Amino acid sequence: MKYLPAWVRRFWSSYSIRNKIFLSTLGIILISSLIIIGISTVQYKEEAKDYNIKRLARKERAILASINMVLRRTTFPVTTENLPLIFKKEIHNISAIHNMHIEIYDLQGHYLVGSATGFGRDTIYQMIPPHLLDSLNNSPEKKIRIEDKTVNGKFISSYSYLTDLRFKPIGIVHILYKSKLDFYENEMSEFIKRLGSVYFFLILLSVFVSYYLSRLLTRSLKVVSERIDQTDIENNPVSLQLHTSTLPEELKPIVEAYNLMLSKLADSRRRLMQAERESAWKEMARQIAHEIKNPLTPMQLSVEHFVQTFDPQAPDAREQLEEFRSIMIDQINALNRIAASFSDFTRIGELHTETFDLVELIQTTAGLFPGLVKVESKIDTLPFAGDKTKIKQALINLIKNAKQAQTGQSDAFVHIELSVSNDRIRIAVIDNGPGIPPDNMDRIFQPKFTTKSSGTGLGLAIVKRIIESHGGQIRIENRQPHGAVFIIILPKNPK
Repeated sequence: MKYLPAWVRRFWSSYSIRNKIFLSTLGIILISSLIIIGISTVQYKEEAKDYNIKRLARKERAILASINMVLRRTTFPVTTENLPLIFKKEIHNISAIHNMHIEIYDLQGHYLVGSATGFGRDTIYQMIPPHLLDSLNNSPEKKIRIEDKTVNGKFISSYSYLTDLRFKPIGIVHILYKSKLDFYENEMSEFIKRLGSVYFFLILLSVFVSYYLSRLLTRSLKVVSERIDQTDIENNPVSLQLHTSTLPEELKPIVEAYNLMLSKLADSRRRLMQAERESAWKEMARQIAHEIKNPLTPMQLSVEHFVQTFDPQAPDAREQLEEFRSIMIDQINALNRIAASFSDFTRIGELHTETFDLVELIQTTAGLFPGLVKVESKIDTLPFAGDKTKIKQALINLIKNAKQAQTGQSDAFVHIELSVSNDRIRIAVIDNGPGIPPDNMDRIFQPKFTTKSSGTGLGLAIVKRIIESHGGQIRIENRQPHGAVFIIILPKNPK
């Protein structure tokens, strides 16, 4: 194909496999039929020409033998001048015996005597053209044959020297032979008709076969394509199970390779998921251990200090006990918060769906942070089906995250904008803090990531999982150093 013109390649590539198979088969039949008809026609013409040449050669030998016999029997001197006298009557007898027109010319090509009379004389030269005389003189055999075409048909003219009894040239014999082409033309016509009938049947057969084969192939490809489309790579992919009896041999390696690839992919996916789970649990365990150590260390120091310094008889013993109790309760509460955070993170996917007013929920949540949060909504009510507690937790986490990012700012604020378009709900949580460093953008929702000295690093990770569990998305628009915008997109009718 690469050697074909660009327009041919474009034209061919625009067709489907089915059409390519159909056109290729039909084209092969048509081209082969034209080639065979062409070869057959040339062969018949060659055979006809060969037949006429051989027949003319036989006639030539017989006519020349008859002419030589007349020359041996004549009483006239055998000279060029006496040739009209010698053959005045004999030439007609010879012509009648052999059914051929015969002319005799002198050595200069002038007409002397001939068998043709009346209408037949129109086909005979009165004088041999000079170029024919030159060709005859230059011929090694002193004989030439030329083809003539007249209104009476195709003729082959034979020119040869006539010699006396001593083989001295005395004239030129011209034999006019009409080609016998009718038989071959009729045979060729019949052959082409039969061949045309056969190839017409073959064309019809090729149309049916090519259509059937192309349909079989494309149908098999379509079945394989549909099965591949139905294959769920993420959830328990199933290998292709097709009937091998109806599957073309060329497609079997593709199906087998696909099934092998699917098996390897499933195995790799299992190993990857196992590795991810192990890595996640290791990281979670490390994070939990790290977070638990934070309150345990001051608890241990407080206990050791209390044991070493506590005197039950001291006047301030009760105050020391109260201080010790307060420190222990604070650290125990910190441990409870850590445990609750990790517990919430593991139970985010467990939704308790109910229908509630999302506008009211947002306003109620903003009321937990008086003077900090302002809500802007173009609608007064918006029924939403989801987990009310978790949506509220996600909003609280975002507001707390914005509040902590604005620590020390006198003009800190958080705006929550609610809007609805088509089938989507958009909630934007906007703050005027320092923004997010670009290096942290890709890690902001990772469970273990935090830029604060305290906390578990799960706040934004919990928000992301809550939103995604409701079929939504969350993204960040960084406005560093003028704050950040967390945009939540929820479906209006979540599944």
